[in-house]
Amino acid sequence: MALGFDTRLVRVDTNGGNHPLSEPIVLATTYAAPSAVRHREMFQDGSTTFYRRFGNPTAASAARLIADLEGAEAGIVFGSGMGAISTSLFAVLRAGDHVVASQEIFAQTRTVLDTVLRGYGVETEFVDARVTANVTSRIRQNTRLVYIETPSNPLLHIADIGAIAKAVRPGIELFVDGTFGSPALQSPLALGATLSLHSATKFLGGHSDVMGGVASGRRDLIAHIREMQILLGTVMDPHAAWLLMRGVRTLGVRVRRQAETALALARKLALHPNVESVSYPYLETDPGFAIAATQMRGGGGVVSFVVKGGTSAARRFADSLDLIPIATSLGGVETIVELPYDLDFGEGDHAGGESSFGGTIRMSVGLEDVADLWADLDQALRS
Repeated sequence: MALGFDTRLVRVDTNGGNHPLSEPIVLATTYAAPSAVRHREMFQDGSTTFYRRFGNPTAASAARLIADLEGAEAGIVFGSGMGAISTSLFAVLRAGDHVVASQEIFAQTRTVLDTVLRGYGVETEFVDARVTANVTSRIRQNTRLVYIETPSNPLLHIADIGAIAKAVRPGIELFVDGTFGSPALQSPLALGATLSLHSATKFLGGHSDVMGGVASGRRDLIAHIREMQILLGTVMDPHAAWLLMRGVRTLGVRVRRQAETALALARKLALHPNVESVSYPYLETDPGFAIAATQMRGGGGVVSFVVKGGTSAARRFADSLDLIPIATSLGGVETIVELPYDLDFGEGDHAGGESSFGGTIRMSVGLEDVADLWADLDQALRS
């Protein structure tokens, strides 16, 4: 997939036609209209130069750029990944609707579905989406949405987007959170999804300095989500939109390097005597390998593995790392680790509690030298 920067996004002309190669940042919150009639037209037409909560030229450019990468009719950007997810869910779901969702899913997405929306009369059924029949067999007459996350957080489970899409009847939306893959490695819309979601804070931004979310899909669906965004105010700051576009310029080269390093480390970890198991979509022994090899263009930059000895051993391992810091999030140019059980599953919820996650390390692989990373991982495991 081509990941070039589209210079057509730049709208400002100077010096007889020359234009800046870096998108200008428009910080204005409100704009003067030449007449009362034009002011009304700007409001009705959804102009990006009316009021910032209704739209912003820099944010609109970022949305067009991501939509182009996704092969989508339209896109929209948000102030965070959860802003993108929550706004999109609120836009399509109503009391009495039924949702089928991946069981292995970002904990806060689950909370929105299972707690917030359930309180408004929306029922969500969580299933192991690795088996397509688990998803399709739960579809009812009132099913409005199928929501899957692939690769999933934190165990990198793989769902077959194309197979699920073929089995979903018209009128049911198929949302795919593809944050762990990014548009560089996965194209959910081309496989039949109706909406592709990403936390832009991760691989799209890529430098641990911008927070955002994106959604791409059909023009009518994005327009509906935009109406909800205006009401909720989940808009992206113009400077964040500029940083997002800057990050996307290097998305292809970053993600390819991260995927190569992640695969090399996953193979080494799988052979280490102090590692119980490794999850990585492009590892030949991974249960999701066959599907990942057909719907992804690489395994991504995240590796999850279980340290022998449970939670206490995993914490000792993380504390013993010299080069790799303990930090949340993922997708940046620096390698980091976190213990998902300590952050998301401390109350022992749906995913199985400590028995399933106690020794799990989620590692986001950056751009450092693979030999340096392995030396640090190996010494920490042996300690």
